[in-house]
Amino acid sequence: MTDMAFEDLEKTYDRLAEVLDEVGEEKHALLLAKLVMILAHKIGDPEEVEQALLNAREGLLDG
Repeated sequence: MTDMAFEDLEKTYDRLAEVLDEVGEEKHALLLAKLVMILAHKIGDPEEVEQALLNAREGLLDG
């Protein structure tokens, strides 16, 4: 799997922010969960998905 170009990553971040605004704050968690499941299915590699989850969690836990 190859990494996304920085410019494309910025566009994706902007689009994610737009869609989060569209669905409203009360549905942010649901949208993000659905997005993760769709992308996990597309990736098709449970170990890679697990590593991505760990990377995303970094710095978010107290202590």
